[in-house]
Amino acid sequence: MNGVLYPVVSMITGTTPRGGGVWKYILHAHPQGLLRRNLPVMVQALHFLDYRVTPAALGRWRQKPLRAHYNGNLGLRWTAPLFVDSGGFTLMHGHMYDLSAYGLRPDTLQEDVFRLQLDLGADIMASLDVPLPPGLSRTEVERRLALTRENASKAAELAASLPPDRRPRLFVPVHGPTPEALASFVADVLARLDAGGLREAVTGLALGSMVPRRKAGQDGEVLAFVRAARASMPEDMPLHVFGVTGTLTPFLLAAGATSFDSSAYVQNARSLQYRDPRTLRFRSLYDLDGYPCDCPVCRGRDVREDRAVLAGRGRGGEKSAVYAAIALHNLDVDVRLLAEALAAREAGSLDVFLRELPRRYPLVRWPEEGQSRLFAVPPSFGTVREHQPEDYDVRARTWEPGEGKRVLLFLPCSQEKPYTRSRSFRYVWRRVTEALGGEAARVQVVFVSGLYGPVPMEHVEEEAVQTYDFVLRRWDAAGVARVAERLADFLERYGARFDAALAYLTQPAYRAALKRAARRSGVSVRVFPETAERMSFYSEANVAALTDVLREALGLPPSAGQPQA
Repeated sequence: MNGVLYPVVSMITGTTPRGGGVWKYILHAHPQGLLRRNLPVMVQALHFLDYRVTPAALGRWRQKPLRAHYNGNLGLRWTAPLFVDSGGFTLMHGHMYDLSAYGLRPDTLQEDVFRLQLDLGADIMASLDVPLPPGLSRTEVERRLALTRENASKAAELAASLPPDRRPRLFVPVHGPTPEALASFVADVLARLDAGGLREAVTGLALGSMVPRRKAGQDGEVLAFVRAARASMPEDMPLHVFGVTGTLTPFLLAAGATSFDSSAYVQNARSLQYRDPRTLRFRSLYDLDGYPCDCPVCRGRDVREDRAVLAGRGRGGEKSAVYAAIALHNLDVDVRLLAEALAAREAGSLDVFLRELPRRYPLVRWPEEGQSRLFAVPPSFGTVREHQPEDYDVRARTWEPGEGKRVLLFLPCSQEKPYTRSRSFRYVWRRVTEALGGEAARVQVVFVSGLYGPVPMEHVEEEAVQTYDFVLRRWDAAGVARVAERLADFLERYGARFDAALAYLTQPAYRAALKRAARRSGVSVRVFPETAERMSFYSEANVAALTDVLREALGLPPSAGQPQA
């Protein structure tokens, strides 16, 4: 499995493998579907929660491996490895919801997840871990590392108890707030496995918590973590890297990683972002004159016809097929780049290949830049810790809307705190102020927190608001209901004070909670983006639609290019 890229997929999206949507095409309905091409894939063990699969339906899926379901129902010959991740990120906040109906009990989560992974037919699996997002307090870092370490030992014990012919290849996730701390954690995990006689039950290690660093452009730091892990483990032990691929993949390979996984190929496709193979840049489907690619996915496709399908004017094509084609193309670009790097390594010229990459693709930056600056700063810990919904509730505050505020605007919370420093807020607010000028002062911003519900901008620096880490999932019925209730109370109390109420949200759970609150309160809230086909947060067209309505609500003339009423 040296040099393998596992595309992350969803396979349990309904009651049978014949489910619709984009995954039908990505997996098998498209001629280049992953299973049809017999490619290895990764699934997250709890992905079914995102598709409202009932406990009874999951029970039927668990009666035989996923491979048997798909091959038997669809006549496929898919034999490539299936990597089943544990879903640790999903369960980071397990104290907030009850999944016992699915056989996942809070006191035996590792054991229950392990059995689920086995039932799904995992050839490869990862033990249950608790990732380390940025800004955790030292106490919270230590708590999460202890849980990950404990689960690794439990999973190894369970694997060791299986007959050799039924034992999957087990990977133990490893984390650390700094490369030095990661190296110490790796050494500790391996020592514990040795002490328990469990080393033979573990195939390799899997480096986690790198996605936030990659998104922040800290590629040199990601490589430092990979090197720290590799230097602390046996030379012949595989090292998987969770969630980081793209232009960084060849550098990860050179640093000692042996396999990778990615969901970015489909995440970008959902917002119609197409990776140009000539530059490796993502371009909107609506900015393409034609497909600049002759890969098996793009060959014979017409970009104008695909846009017509998305607009509902195509000749019988399904919108999901267009999204899937973009996703499969994006993945193909990543796979080809990895294949080139592997060939260069085989030829003993990987270092030359890496030096040439920035010349071939101006988008690619040499990730070592800034490395000395990074280590010149002493490592520090932030302040994020565990919180309960009761730790902040605007209903218990004496807050009132600011004087002169005429429009209520709901925006999403963010992992970066305070929210007003986040990329998402700065992206939207910059365009709002550009469109409204001084009139932006008449817009009352309220953030929607997945833990706390409404958080007015004036409260973003409160301790409880700055030190929590929580993501609301659409399958978290109790959480969605809690946020909807608080939003409804907020709208009932303050809604009549504004001329209009708008929202700019793309996450399904947050949109669902706000729409439920609007129905209950009787206050009309216009939610952007308004169409599922354009559900992209960083879309100029989507933000322009929002600012046009903001101008109208404030009595301003239409912006240039906006038709007069």
